[in-house]
Amino acid sequence: MKILGIVVEYNPFHLGHKYQLEMARKESQCDGVAVVMSGNYVQRGEPAIIDKYTRAEMAIKSGVDLVIELPFPFSCQNAELFALGAIRELKKLNVSTISFGCENTDINLLNKIADFQLNNVEEYNLLLKEYVSEGLSYPSAVNSAINTLLSEANNHSDDLTLLPNNTLGLEYIKAARKINFNVDFLPIKRHMAQHNDKKITNKFASATAIRSEVLDMNLIKTKASLPPISYALLKDYYKEHKLFNSLDNYLDLIYYKIISSDKNYLKTIYDITEGLENKIYDNACKHKTLDDFIMSIKSKRYTYSRIRRILLNILLDITTADIDYLKENDNNYIKALAFNFNGKKILNHAKENNTAIITKFSDYKRNGIDVKNSKVFEMTNKSSNIYYLPFKNRENFYNLEYKKNVDYIK
Repeated sequence: MKILGIVVEYNPFHLGHKYQLEMARKESQCDGVAVVMSGNYVQRGEPAIIDKYTRAEMAIKSGVDLVIELPFPFSCQNAELFALGAIRELKKLNVSTISFGCENTDINLLNKIADFQLNNVEEYNLLLKEYVSEGLSYPSAVNSAINTLLSEANNHSDDLTLLPNNTLGLEYIKAARKINFNVDFLPIKRHMAQHNDKKITNKFASATAIRSEVLDMNLIKTKASLPPISYALLKDYYKEHKLFNSLDNYLDLIYYKIISSDKNYLKTIYDITEGLENKIYDNACKHKTLDDFIMSIKSKRYTYSRIRRILLNILLDITTADIDYLKENDNNYIKALAFNFNGKKILNHAKENNTAIITKFSDYKRNGIDVKNSKVFEMTNKSSNIYYLPFKNRENFYNLEYKKNVDYIK
């Protein structure tokens, strides 16, 4: 079975996603499409505006065959960890091709840059440190280090790494190399909107612009940029919960975690280095908005997105030890969130390759998995309980990882 794999967040599923999905399906000539999707927290370092089950339903009703969950906490970490977690899951499905949207679709160049980074780690890290010390922001330093190395090899990168989807594309390729996953890659040119465009200017709007309008309760302004099913599910979701989620909803909880912890504990949180715990501690409770709090900590080395991820790590107790353990110890199963008839065939194909499939809680025991000793399960359930804390009907979602079965959508 020829399976196309895509790494997604669908926060929410919009027309740009639909375009990429249709083009990738056509160009790959696949038998089915499986996506590995961030759960309740996404790579930007924040909760998804709607939960993973609703986003999975959007995906299946918009043309995807199978949605599996990108394991927490990989879903809300830097590009390298996000990619590692995602590619490991797609390998378990034995996909033939992995597609991603990007600004430059020269796969040969992307492969060269990925190989160059992997083969020049020491030189790359030295250059990165040098550029940061010169005052460049971290993303600019990454870009300059790669371009310097490629220039020395007479192979220019044309500033590819500053573009977010090219960065993720490179990390997917590198992750596949690291885990010895021989898979084809199919980049699809982004259509119209750029990744972080803040305004909706045409129907192909960025997810950033769409989320901004949704969170400002201007849902009607997003209608032309969403497939009808996405718009309908967003309306239904708000009608039920009276809420679209964001990290702003957790500011007081984040302050509580900071002031109730000592600085030595903060130093154990993943991605806190070089005395950053002091700056975080000193600025806690001094700002009325999350944005102002982040800006008080932000620096050239610690970008806005990185600080946001660090604050989420504090909220969810994600430590360096947790990340180190999970990098070395892959869970031996995939968690399905939703599928259709064709998606069921993809799951059966995965079973033939000795992949354990979780569609309901009893599947853990049936596959010999002790959830009490599963760090992924434990952290996922805890983070999901925290995700629903701002909801008025949160009692309906407590310990949902034990109760919710996969959605079979005909």
